[in-house]
Amino acid sequence: KVGNRSWSKVTGICLHQTACWLGERPERWDTVGAHVGITRSGKVIWLHDFDRVVAHGNGWNAQTVGVEIDGLYAGVQGDPTTVWDDPDTAARDKGMDLTPELVSAARDTIRWICRESAARGAKIKALVAHRQSSTDRRNDPGSALWSTIALPMHQELGLNDGGVGFTIGGYPIPEAWNPSRKGIKY
Repeated sequence: KVGNRSWSKVTGICLHQTACWLGERPERWDTVGAHVGITRSGKVIWLHDFDRVVAHGNGWNAQTVGVEIDGLYAGVQGDPTTVWDDPDTAARDKGMDLTPELVSAARDTIRWICRESAARGAKIKALVAHRQSSTDRRNDPGSALWSTIALPMHQELGLNDGGVGFTIGGYPIPEAWNPSRKGIKY
């Protein structure tokens, strides 16, 4: 589902994980509900213009640009019990590690989204997690993605995640993802 929105409504970026491996072929990404996909090799796939509403992040849809990062990642890196387990598979799914190419491409993509949006009158103020808007996406995007991509981008670009305990119907950012969130459990 997509629709138009004015650039003034674009105020943030929402990070996601695909919770599977889509791979490098752009045609595999055709059904992904996000604005941008990033492969594990660092390929950036532009799926929708940033001034389009795309169903990617529950309550974040109207105001954020969705960035989908390829892979299945633990909610808390190193804890296999926090990896989403596909009920349609017989074996327990294992979480992946980030690749340097993916991390670099994700950071560059966030910078690009901020520049492109600003050039059209939008002001990106937030970099948020899908988990903050959904009780079904507790591990999305996961501690490794959050600490390696979101926290440095918050610092570099002056972005925020809404603050301690902030949600719009999901889970807050936990201490396992951001050490400043003391006492907030995963």
